[in-house]
Amino acid sequence: MAHSEKGASAASRSKTTRSIADGGYIYADDTARKKYFLHLERVLQIGLLIAYLIPITILTVYFNYTFNMLVRESAGLHLAAIAESHRNTIALYMQKRIVSIFNLFHTKEFTVTPVQTAMNYYLASLVTGEGEGEFVDFVDIGFLNPEGIQIGYAGPYPHLLHKDYSQEDWYLELLRRPHSYIVTDLYLGLRRIPHFTIGVKQLIDGQYYVVRTSLDPYKLYDFLTATLHGRRVDGFLINRAGLYQAVDTDFGDLLQPALFIPPRDTGADVAEITFNRQKMLLAYIWLKEVPWCLIMWQPRDVAFQAMENIRNSMIIGSAVLVLALMIIIWLIVKRVIRWTESLERDRAELKTQLYHTHKMVAVGQLAGGVAHEINNPLAIIASEAGLIRDMLDTRLGLECTPEAIVKELDEIDNAVYRARNITRKILSFVRRTDPKLVPCDVGQLLEDVVTGVKGQEFNVSNITVVRDFDPNIPKLMLDHDLMRQVFLNLINNASDAVTEGSTITLRTRLEDGCVKVTVADDGIGMHAEQLQKAFMPFYTTKDVGKGTGLGLSISQNIVEGFGGRIEVESKPGVGSAFTVVLPVNT
Repeated sequence: MAHSEKGASAASRSKTTRSIADGGYIYADDTARKKYFLHLERVLQIGLLIAYLIPITILTVYFNYTFNMLVRESAGLHLAAIAESHRNTIALYMQKRIVSIFNLFHTKEFTVTPVQTAMNYYLASLVTGEGEGEFVDFVDIGFLNPEGIQIGYAGPYPHLLHKDYSQEDWYLELLRRPHSYIVTDLYLGLRRIPHFTIGVKQLIDGQYYVVRTSLDPYKLYDFLTATLHGRRVDGFLINRAGLYQAVDTDFGDLLQPALFIPPRDTGADVAEITFNRQKMLLAYIWLKEVPWCLIMWQPRDVAFQAMENIRNSMIIGSAVLVLALMIIIWLIVKRVIRWTESLERDRAELKTQLYHTHKMVAVGQLAGGVAHEINNPLAIIASEAGLIRDMLDTRLGLECTPEAIVKELDEIDNAVYRARNITRKILSFVRRTDPKLVPCDVGQLLEDVVTGVKGQEFNVSNITVVRDFDPNIPKLMLDHDLMRQVFLNLINNASDAVTEGSTITLRTRLEDGCVKVTVADDGIGMHAEQLQKAFMPFYTTKDVGKGTGLGLSISQNIVEGFGGRIEVESKPGVGSAFTVVLPVNT
């Protein structure tokens, strides 16, 4: 028999459906425990990931926004620097040509009545400049007398010789202005071909003579390209009217309205436009020598490409770091949960042993009453057995019919059944069983305690038990044995606090969605300091050797495991009332 019990015990421990009673939760079986820890693991993993990822995401968005602003500003500054550099180049371009034209007035060959060979020489000297073909953008040259008549000409349009320029806008403007030169906007003029003119005036004998030259705008465009971040940067020139003065033919036509006209009151700035469904980054700056605006442009994705490559590298690096962090968090949480689950299993096993030990202590306290309860049927059995022997003794002359013997045997059977019921109740209480959540009637559990192992004790001590049960109490999902242990602990405490002839009241109520089970007594009660320590482990108000101080602590642990609580009210000399509050949805 002992060997069978050990084998059963080993088999029980080997099962994966082991039930566990925790200090804060009750698990019906091992599957419920695993589900709980799996849920806890997921919650912790997701919570930690959110806790880490939200700040990282916010910082990433912020830095990405800041980086984009810096990229845009940096690209704009680079483009603006190129525009500034090209403005200086164009200014130098114009100044060199103006100086070259001024120098013609001071050559030894210069006369106010130039001949054709002199004009051809002037044009050749302008084109060659200081080197071979330095100023190839000069198209022609003309010499105007004080009346505005072109009396000398060299170039591809000989029909312009003797043309009257006295009413041309640029000529009139040159005579009016204090400067000795003028650079015109691009115009068609008498030749009906886009060109711009540089006119220089010189006072000779009290009269102004003018040398004018025409320049090829397409040659000027060669100065409007550059390289930025390994990519080409293009540009164009527009006048105050917003017409192209120099431009790539793929971008627009000369003397046509420009796609972007900058404000005149801004010396230089950066802007963005859309051209052919493509974002363009522009840097514009107004020239000083000429009333033109230089605009350098580059596709936005090209301008931002180098910095965006850096940003993409940073994003990829951050993503790898975040992924590594997620994996580390995931693994750490999983390991901690496994470790916690192992500790939880060991702790629950210890608590289960503690509950069982406390049961045995309670049984020890009930030993006297139980012995008396069992001795009664044993005495009846012994008496009936002796009576049957006397009936069988013919010398005594007692009635010995089968009917009489059967009657006495029935009394023996009744006594045996009574003793068996008592032992069953005791075994059902002390037996170490796993928690099982089943529908429970708390009123019936109270009744089982007071009419079972405690009933005889109350009868002997002349303690009155008042039952005030609400018939509308619903059944709750609880463990019979654990809740019976809670009620027995509370009733034991009540019986220890009262004297002979006192009253213990058992009450059940349904209030605010909770079932309240109250065990009240009219005993000695507790003062405030004792109330504060009532649920502390190993704290007891009983005499030494009469209590362990674990009853209330264990009871509170069990009740909290079912999602409830224990409330207590007590006054010295008046009595105490312990109320178990259990939610209906348990």
